[in-house]
Amino acid sequence: MRLTTLAPAKVNLVLRVGPRRPDGFHDIDSLMVPLDLGDEVDVRVGAKAGPVTCRVPGHPGLDGAANLGALAAEGFRRRFGVDRAIAIRIVKRIPVVAGLGGGSSDAAAVIRCLARAFQVRDAGALAEVALEVGSDVPFFLGPGPAWAGGRGERLSPAAVPTLDLVLVYPTDPALAIRAGDAYRWVDAARSDPARGEIPRRPARFAPRHAANDLEGPCMARFEPLSTLRGHLVSRGATAAMMSGSGPTVFGIFGNRRAAGKAAASIAKEGRSKVRVFAVRTAQRHPRVVPWRSPKSGSSPSKRRS
Repeated sequence: MRLTTLAPAKVNLVLRVGPRRPDGFHDIDSLMVPLDLGDEVDVRVGAKAGPVTCRVPGHPGLDGAANLGALAAEGFRRRFGVDRAIAIRIVKRIPVVAGLGGGSSDAAAVIRCLARAFQVRDAGALAEVALEVGSDVPFFLGPGPAWAGGRGERLSPAAVPTLDLVLVYPTDPALAIRAGDAYRWVDAARSDPARGEIPRRPARFAPRHAANDLEGPCMARFEPLSTLRGHLVSRGATAAMMSGSGPTVFGIFGNRRAAGKAAASIAKEGRSKVRVFAVRTAQRHPRVVPWRSPKSGSSPSKRRS
């Protein structure tokens, strides 16, 4: 059996960071939304027992057992007593270590494919497998935009209007930020890391509510990120901020035309120093479908294009 799906990127429209917990994680309150930018994930389940393999063409450093998609498959096999061979192939379109949730979304996509292959409908058990892989993974198993509490596992649906965004990802490896570092910097900026007050959620999201508690400490250490945010504002973004732990910054624009114009301008000015995407938020995560050969006119890849 071979199944395929898109693994969408996400942005955090709101990310509030509470106190550091005894387990080393932080309580958060975050409004997360999927985007129409995504990796393509296909999962092949063998007829016999065998290993989990994972291949990411063009990204050899992401191949193998350490890939979050492979870890998700191994977690699924342990939880549900599966020993069948599983081959994962991921076509990356989401930048890596970008604050856009690409690895977490790939892991959730693998879980969704395997849940369909083995007819697993226990949402609670699937969420537990997801959380073992990473704090953001359960979000990508949900129906769409959601508020995430706890360390990210407590999800509640959110009503978010469709938004036109411009993502700006700096390609300089020196600007890559690990999530653990970003949270440590937040702790360092507080007089008492065991304390941290999370503001009340807005009843309905509007661009003025956009906020990210990780942004200040990160931009204080990486001035180019602040410059990129300024480029978005100067080109008409109603709000601009860093997504997650960065280094991607994004701006919210009034319509698709304005977003496209800003994206083209920033890409031209930034040349090879940035990757720029004009995207829209999505109201639901993509479906899992049977894999079809790209040579077929009805293939998923052609339908999406």
